[in-house]
Amino acid sequence: MNYVEELELVETRLKKFYAGDDNRYKKHAWDLERAKQAEYQAIAERLLNVVGGSLGRRVEDNEDKDPILFGVGLGQFSSNSKLSTLHPTFLSYFIQTVRSLGYVVVGINEYYTSKKCPRCTEFIAQVTLRSFYCYSCKQYFHRDTMAAQNMCEIVLHRLKTFERPKHLQPLAADGSYPWMASSSTSSSNMAASSSTATGSTTAASSSSSSRKGQEEQIDPSLD
Repeated sequence: MNYVEELELVETRLKKFYAGDDNRYKKHAWDLERAKQAEYQAIAERLLNVVGGSLGRRVEDNEDKDPILFGVGLGQFSSNSKLSTLHPTFLSYFIQTVRSLGYVVVGINEYYTSKKCPRCTEFIAQVTLRSFYCYSCKQYFHRDTMAAQNMCEIVLHRLKTFERPKHLQPLAADGSYPWMASSSTSSSNMAASSSTATGSTTAASSSSSSRKGQEEQIDPSLD
């Protein structure tokens, strides 16, 4: 068999697989989708079990327990094998699922969460792809576990102070916090605007009082 005949045979087999009367491709695609959904449900169920929940139970059914908030990292991940990653797809499924059950879900910027020690807040050294070592605490950390601890700290600090912990915020080249500089500038501008508005109001009131006094002096002479 020559190359042309072999190529025609392969094309015939492909056409039969994708567009044949037995719908083999559609059956495989359907089975794959069902398997993916079953996997997503199993993972979501295990995650909800950690906080005492379940896919079949809304948050109102757990009134005897403390309120639960899910923090979701907003980092983007890629696959080293050049294949598409299912992380965004599952994340979307999980967020929609837990929100439908009544849970609160917030997004978390993962800046510095895998770069700083959750204990001493200092930068750590990377040993392997997923292993890190803190020279200050003399302790090893798994990358994902350390990031999760820092993300929990971000949520707790945000709930208490309405701010992100300073050690997990970006720094400028001079070591300052850019957001603090912009915040102080905005406050100064607002104060200046308020002062200008107050001065204008006072001047307007003085001008009005002056005109009223003049009218009172003129009115008797008109009589």
